[in-house]
Amino acid sequence: MKARVLALVLASSAAALAADGPWVSEADVSVHVNGHSFHHARVEGQGCTLSVHLLFDAPENGYSDPKNKVRNYQLFQARVKMAKGQVATSKHFGNAAAGERQYSYDVDTTSDGCWSKAPGKLVKLDVIGCRNRGCDVGAFE
Repeated sequence: MKARVLALVLASSAAALAADGPWVSEADVSVHVNGHSFHHARVEGQGCTLSVHLLFDAPENGYSDPKNKVRNYQLFQARVKMAKGQVATSKHFGNAAAGERQYSYDVDTTSDGCWSKAPGKLVKLDVIGCRNRGCDVGAFE
């Protein structure tokens, strides 16, 4: 009987530790904004911090206007959605060069109940954007 109780306590403790430990969810995605192809998203939960990593390809023609160099800059905002409905939105971020790019951001979930502490599943990536440094990226629908 003592062995069963000890095993149950250890199993419960292991599950609790797993919920508090770091976790990862990632997905290949297909999001296109102004010729940019966002193709992979990864989220990492560590305590009350959710780290988001996005991979995207920036097209050469979006950064090669010799007559209007202000247009050789793109501004974006990203939002990831999790399976339980949580959302993590980036600040605006810029890109000034073509090629394979990465953008990462952290979200503190403390004020929302520290939801990033428990393992979650990434289910959606939304990205909005515009062309030039002072443009208005708009709003998520």
